[in-house]
Amino acid sequence: MTVAELVETVKKSGGVLALDGEQIKFQLPPNATHLLDLLREHKQELITILRARGGRVATFPHCPRCASYALYRKNDMGNYECQTCDGFKRSLKPSHGETTNFHES
Repeated sequence: MTVAELVETVKKSGGVLALDGEQIKFQLPPNATHLLDLLREHKQELITILRARGGRVATFPHCPRCASYALYRKNDMGNYECQTCDGFKRSLKPSHGETTNFHES
């Protein structure tokens, strides 16, 4: 898998890659945690790609239950709530294995 394919795989899985100086912040759903070793291995190439893409790679959030993009967060903070099925209430902060975050220098 090339580094560009790795970035697209993270994006398609619903993960987030964000550049923070010379560090990369990752948020990965449980189904993508197997990519962590590859992300670590290709850190320098990832930094180059992230810089070229404005410092962040992510997909627009959607409800995992009904796939709706009609999500709401009061004052743009806190948990998302699906306006279609009311089934998606997730914090952007890591919680109970929902996402994996790490920072590497």
